[in-house]
Amino acid sequence: MMKDEVAARLVALNRDFYRELADPFAESRLTPQPGFARLLAYMPAEGARALDVGCGNGRFGHFLLQSRPMQYTGVDFSAELLAKAQDLLPAAQFWQRDMGQAGSLHGLGPFDVVACLAAMQHIPGYANRLRLLREMAGKMEENGRLFLSNWQFMDSERQRRKVRDWSEIGLTDADVEPGDYLLTWQRSGFGLRYAAQIDAAETSRLADEAELRIIGQFRSDGKEGDLSLYTILEKRTEAG
Repeated sequence: MMKDEVAARLVALNRDFYRELADPFAESRLTPQPGFARLLAYMPAEGARALDVGCGNGRFGHFLLQSRPMQYTGVDFSAELLAKAQDLLPAAQFWQRDMGQAGSLHGLGPFDVVACLAAMQHIPGYANRLRLLREMAGKMEENGRLFLSNWQFMDSERQRRKVRDWSEIGLTDADVEPGDYLLTWQRSGFGLRYAAQIDAAETSRLADEAELRIIGQFRSDGKEGDLSLYTILEKRTEAG
């Protein structure tokens, strides 16, 4: 299990990354991912209440609101990205919350749809990711849906070139968990950030421990067309 002080260092690393490189990061996230369209089949036809956990610059919310009317709420820890999201979606609600901390969704909900797209991968420590998934499940209506997507960067030779040694930030492999990586960003600036590869096996384990049922899963996005693993979940009933 990752020590709390190591998790805190990795959260701080990512917070600094998004503060210093918010502009080039947001510019790289202007268009919707191809996988977004496939999630619409699991959405209510209209009138849904949606929570976007780790909303960044609001591009998933923008995509949803162009597709159908709904109430949209976004949560992120980056004030810089939230400002961009508010500019993009002035009628939406946004909250600055640290998803790496317990209770980060307190006071919100319930929602018909809860999404966490390309965000859980930046939460250090399996136990912390499980806690967040349980909190998100607790914000769902009984018949609600939960959307996850996580970057499968280690499946791509192109993306594996971004991996750096933990010694660059004063850590070792023993400080982190299997599947944890230090990655570079080199677009309009240089930065380092933490990400975990949350593969299908870990996703299944997380779902089971959070008492959720996987009802759909697919891969999409990126130049390769399969760099994100999307998972659609619902609350598990006594019957299944």
